[in-house]
Amino acid sequence: MPPSLIAVVGPVLPYRGGIAQYNSLLVRALARSDIDARFFSFSRQYPQWLYPGASDRDPTLSNYAEPGVRYTIDSLNPLTWWKTVREITELDPTLVVFHWWTAFWAPCFMTMIQLLKRRGFRVALIGHNLADHDAGGLKAAISRRVLDMADAYLVHSSEHMGILQRERPDKPVVFHPIPVYGHYPPAQHTLAKRGRLELLFFGFIRPYKGLDILLEAIRTLADKDVYLTVVGEHWGDSQAIVEETADSPNIELHLRYISDAETAEYFDRADFVVLPYTAATPSAVASVAFHYDTPIIASHVKGLTDVVIAEETGILAPPGDSGALAQIISSLDRTRSQQLAQGVVRYKQAHDWNSLCASLHKLTEIK
Repeated sequence: MPPSLIAVVGPVLPYRGGIAQYNSLLVRALARSDIDARFFSFSRQYPQWLYPGASDRDPTLSNYAEPGVRYTIDSLNPLTWWKTVREITELDPTLVVFHWWTAFWAPCFMTMIQLLKRRGFRVALIGHNLADHDAGGLKAAISRRVLDMADAYLVHSSEHMGILQRERPDKPVVFHPIPVYGHYPPAQHTLAKRGRLELLFFGFIRPYKGLDILLEAIRTLADKDVYLTVVGEHWGDSQAIVEETADSPNIELHLRYISDAETAEYFDRADFVVLPYTAATPSAVASVAFHYDTPIIASHVKGLTDVVIAEETGILAPPGDSGALAQIISSLDRTRSQQLAQGVVRYKQAHDWNSLCASLHKLTEIK
């Protein structure tokens, strides 16, 4: 590859969430490659009142800083946006890449992108979401404006690739599935499997993720040999879920943030991870599941079908249909999980962080 320098703007550890974990893994993968990359993250990501959880930082990494990352951007202080642009300008990068997923970042990112483009720099977006999952007219319009400002895109969904190619045919789009989140540790204290099937729902609990559909499917199934573990922080009031499942001994709730070590235990025990989403962009939870060679039961929605390949890496279910999901769960067992796990291994080998780095580098070559 020809020499070039890429500047990347987005959250990294110790910030929480799949995008921060993704970006930290990208930092490390690029450091191992022959691509010169510099990363800029946040000194303050969200104001406390806006973040729905206890904190936007991983409590197990309170003093951690990702090596080589500059934590310069304060989301509430425009002076830091200008300062970061000056630092990027001094590097004279071939390409500046911004992670894009929510309209909250529009004031900061639009300002920085405009300043960089005035200085003649090419800008690309890594499009985790093209718009917020709950985007109304205003948020969608803001997101379109940010997307319009970019010169090129890297996306993790074939649906997103198609949208961008239709709406912005003069701009290059590169597609690559999210690689496996390989930083999670092996399980140290193996949890015993129960019954004939262990299911796991994992991650932030938001309406579009369809936990209510999964819980209804488990109630419809009424199979004492099927166990469901729900792990994740609720973006709202979790009391309704607690009350709804109080009389369901086969449903285990952990409605809080958990460490990577605890995460390993639950994924190691699961026969299937369930993603009953009503709408989806590429899922970081799917990447974690594949790290543990765990197949997935997912809704047949664009964004998931790029990674959950029917009868190869998992099973697809009609979105929003708890009865159909119950029937699918009733047809599965641990032997089927082990068979699909072999397909997961093959998928991982074909979509790793090295190939993602190569895909990102393509954007420096396309004009």
